[in-house]
Amino acid sequence: MSMDLGITSRETSLQQLFAPGAELAMPPYQRSYSWTEKEAIDLLGDLRDSVRSNEPHFVGAIVVVQSTDEDRAEIVDGQQRLTTLTILLSVLRDLEDDPKIASDIHSLIGDIGRPMLGEEAKWRLILNHIDGPFFRATVQERGATTTQQDEPGESESQRRMARVAGAFLAELKTLSSDERRALYHATANNCAIVRVRVADRDAGYRVFRVLNMRGKEPNAHDIVKTDLFERAGFSVSEANEHSRLWAEHEALLGGSAFDDLLRQIRVIYDKSNKGDLLTGFRKSALGKIPPREFLNTMLPDYVRAYKEINKGDVDLGTHSGEINTHLHRLRSLDHQSWRAAALKFLVLKREDTKLAAEFFRNLERLGFVIQLIIHNRDQRNRRYRRVIETIDAAKLTSFFSRSGPFTISKDEARKVRERLNGRFATFGQRRALALRLNALLDDGTTLAPESDATVEHVLPRNPGADSHWLKVWPNAQARRELCDTIGNFVLLPHSVNQKADRMTYHEKKKVYFNGSGGAQFALTRDLETEDLWTADTVRRRTKRLADLLCEDWDLAV
Repeated sequence: MSMDLGITSRETSLQQLFAPGAELAMPPYQRSYSWTEKEAIDLLGDLRDSVRSNEPHFVGAIVVVQSTDEDRAEIVDGQQRLTTLTILLSVLRDLEDDPKIASDIHSLIGDIGRPMLGEEAKWRLILNHIDGPFFRATVQERGATTTQQDEPGESESQRRMARVAGAFLAELKTLSSDERRALYHATANNCAIVRVRVADRDAGYRVFRVLNMRGKEPNAHDIVKTDLFERAGFSVSEANEHSRLWAEHEALLGGSAFDDLLRQIRVIYDKSNKGDLLTGFRKSALGKIPPREFLNTMLPDYVRAYKEINKGDVDLGTHSGEINTHLHRLRSLDHQSWRAAALKFLVLKREDTKLAAEFFRNLERLGFVIQLIIHNRDQRNRRYRRVIETIDAAKLTSFFSRSGPFTISKDEARKVRERLNGRFATFGQRRALALRLNALLDDGTTLAPESDATVEHVLPRNPGADSHWLKVWPNAQARRELCDTIGNFVLLPHSVNQKADRMTYHEKKKVYFNGSGGAQFALTRDLETEDLWTADTVRRRTKRLADLLCEDWDLAV
């Protein structure tokens, strides 16, 4: 006797999933887009690894409820991945200079309608009624991802989409046309997807719960734990004791953070850093360190260092305050690749506190330089790789010599200065620089990234049609060029920032300095003597602040 469970599954590719005429729609109750730039860039890195290895990249299961229309399905699980992949395809399409290839890529995004016959465009992915129109206008339409002047969006989910598109755009611009085309083919044909089709929403919910809760595969650290215990050849009593210690580490950090710690340790020992975490960790760290030594000696030190770095709370005697200052600044950066080097130093060299203060000062400087002028992930990793490898030498001259890993070339210094005088359209970079400047100005302090300090644009990013700012700044090009420069930034508490928003300059100053506004921040106090806010004012302040940063980082040109 056969049973019809109402559930079918088959392996498919993105090319097949987004076939001509297909429509995958989000039900209105689905959560909004929640991926960050980091998650998106991680996916891009996995796809680039797929290009290099010519091996499939498993995206996971997509659960859909099939409607009566064979070409239309409702997505129960998979929204985040499919939305991110659509953003990636849209950026690849908009950067493609061959019209035929651009059309091929667009065929995975949507069908062009024929207005003369009353046909509308048909999109492969249809988001909910709140985010759908924004997604069409800023991502799916041809040319949309390369024509955004500012960071658009009225909701956090929409702003996340825009940030992910911007992050992909920055990364993909560094590739050649052939590299981008290879990435397109890998995305379209080498993404392995399991399409699970269910009869109705109730069945969809059951499958969703199995995939995401009851059927959830163990954390990476659970698998590594089993591997380590087997390699160590523990007796029953030894295994019990080390299981207790392992559980303490997990409780101290949390499950996902424990996985991330293993990822950082893998980076320290694996020069290539290719492939998945578990395979890479086994080949690198576990292939070089005896399991008992790792569990008894190294892992407790790494757990301690990881917690210190994540909180910006290192205890190294008289130099602790200085080191934690640099850690807070590093933690504000929009990338976290510096953490492996910081971890290795604290585990191996923490006793040399004088060296530690100099190390973290230079690591902070390098971190900001990398954020400002090095956007390619592989290039960033190579710079930090040199720092990681030099830590083994442990000599002051090895770190800080002219050929050392912290050296900034004259050309790089010139690029940093030019970049500091330019626009910063992403939230992460704006805030990191604003916090850094706040510490640099008279009576300024270093603020932890968790502080309630938000970046306020004195000249608003999107003044209304009847705004006073359009009269003071009639030149639209000047507004675009200067709005997102550091000279136009101050810091405010979040609630005050919302209040100030599109006020006139004189109204804003009253809010800034009314006692509960921004007077607590040196970057905001810096405006106290400025009576007018003009293009010349912003240009002058931008140059002055850029010069201060370059001087503090010792970036002579």
